[in-house]
This record gives sequence, C-alpha cells and structure tokens, in this order.
Amino acid sequence: MHTRPLVAVLALAAALIPACVSINGGAVEISWIVVAPDGRGITDCGCADPAISKVRLVLKGVGGAIDGATPCAGKAQCDFACQRQTGATAFDIPPTGPGESYEVSVVAVDVAGNAVPQSAIMTPAPILRQVVGGQPTEVEAFALVAPCAPSCNGSLCAPQ
Repeated sequence: MHTRPLVAVLALAAALIPACVSINGGAVEISWIVVAPDGRGITDCGCADPAISKVRLVLKGVGGAIDGATPCAGKAQCDFACQRQTGATAFDIPPTGPGESYEVSVVAVDVAGNAVPQSAIMTPAPILRQVVGGQPTEVEAFALVAPCAPSCNGSLCAPQ
C-alpha cells in the first residue's frame, strides 16, 4: 500500500498551514443581553424598538500616551451581530501602560448601520479596563434596555 507516503505528505502540508493568530496588542471581549424596561429578556434583537442589528464596541483611551485614542472607531471588527450576544476584537488593541486604561462601552446599531441614540436604547456607562498585549480583556455583560416592538407581542417581550 502507498498510504504511508500519502500520510507523510498530508502531515507536511498541515504543518505548513499557519495556526497562529497575529498578535499586535491585546484583545477586548464583550457580551450583552437585551432587556425590556420591565426587566424581561428580549430574545430576538429584531424585537427591540428600534430593531438592533449590531452591537458596537467603543473604546476610548484615558491617560498617558493613549489618552483620547479610539482604536475601534470605524473598524468593522468592533461591530458584532446582536443575536450572538458576544464578540471579541483581534489582538490589535494597543496595550495600556501605567496610569492608562480604556473606557469600554457599547452602542446599539440599527439595520441601516447607524448608532441608535441613548434616548431610544439605553446602554450602561463606560467601564474602565486595562489591556495587556497578547491577552484578552473580558468585560462583564452589558445590559441594553430597549422597548419592545409592537409587532413582537406574545412571549418574546410582552409585559406581564
């Protein structure tokens, strides 16, 4: 049989495939839930009013060399499908140094790609976190408070 040479070629080919992630900084990992004002969960992001298409991670540097930096601004990697309820950036967020941190917050994004005003869907105040190169920075789950869409009655988010 000629299976040994085939296995050897496949093993060599597999070894040549890059298996590492490019690390040029730290990563930030977030999670969220969408709840109605009465505290019940909205299980379908389309049932928020207005509907939430994505959740955008917002990072703003505070202090030192990163003061005012916004490493997520305009980057698609910081927009996550709402239904996923979790998301993480690539390892390219500049690490924080002594006396530096990032304000971490989220913004609801509508189907047109626009940020939903805080008056329509409430999001928590920013949380301060440090970012370490080569490591993920995890943040507690954010709760987005949104009214229920009138078309989503029943068990998805109807008031009791």
